[in-house]
Amino acid sequence: MFSGKKRDPIIYLVYFFMITTPLFELPQLFIIYGRQSSEGVSPWTWSFFMMASAVWLVYGLKNKVLPLAVTSLLYFVIELAIVTGIFLYQ
Repeated sequence: MFSGKKRDPIIYLVYFFMITTPLFELPQLFIIYGRQSSEGVSPWTWSFFMMASAVWLVYGLKNKVLPLAVTSLLYFVIELAIVTGIFLYQ
């Protein structure tokens, strides 16, 4: 991955979105924990997102696709916190 070869500029864009995209779930997390309420938040939807992230994480690790694995791990951690908050503040 980090060999001496010249990198395609798009890889920097991929790395940027790899880290920042999951962060867009943080406002939902902050609302749930800040208000201590999960009103209007679907446990089914967020549980499905979390399971999908787990599948993509395993796929990324198995196939050694680092950007996919990192992104999926970030999504999974945030979604796990959201699902936990939903059940904690029902």
